[in-house]
Amino acid sequence: MSRSFRLILAGVAAAALVAASLSAALAQDRKAPKVRSIPFVSITKSDGSTQYYETNAIPLLINKACFGWRTWLGGPDRTVSLVEVLQTSQPAKDVIAGPETEVSPDKTRATTRMRERVVDGYMMRSWCIIDGDPPGTYSYHITIDGEPRGEFVFCAIEMKDQDEEVDPTELSCPNKFQSVELRPAAPTAPPG
Repeated sequence: MSRSFRLILAGVAAAALVAASLSAALAQDRKAPKVRSIPFVSITKSDGSTQYYETNAIPLLINKACFGWRTWLGGPDRTVSLVEVLQTSQPAKDVIAGPETEVSPDKTRATTRMRERVVDGYMMRSWCIIDGDPPGTYSYHITIDGEPRGEFVFCAIEMKDQDEEVDPTELSCPNKFQSVELRPAAPTAPPG
């Protein structure tokens, strides 16, 4: 084997090793992180700054607090079919929702059906507190591409003083972090 051929072969092997390492590194980025699905609350203050909290305790801060969920789906960026059912333990005074959301007559359930983007393996949604939102239990039931994928249970807590400096992680919530990730059903082998 000539020296030139060995150098070319070594160069090809080195390039293949670099490509394999890069491919493994990119695949590593798409693997499931330790925290796969979380509930969150955000509070936007008078100065315009927003603070995010990993919690399911929602302070009922009118036009300041939002709550939602983030879940890891993995895979490439894409659009999926989402059905999100938000259920409250008491009726809301008013509900602001787009045409993709159907609100029950008693205003305790909002069902949203839409296409939603998955970006960098994640998908997330949120709702914001408005005047008349009730205290109590709020739960999301999440279905993605026809498969149940999660349930997030929140507790909404009245804030008589509307103090935007409240830390939601310090609020007392009877169902703190009762969020469940549901795995899609495993494919079954066809009969026969």
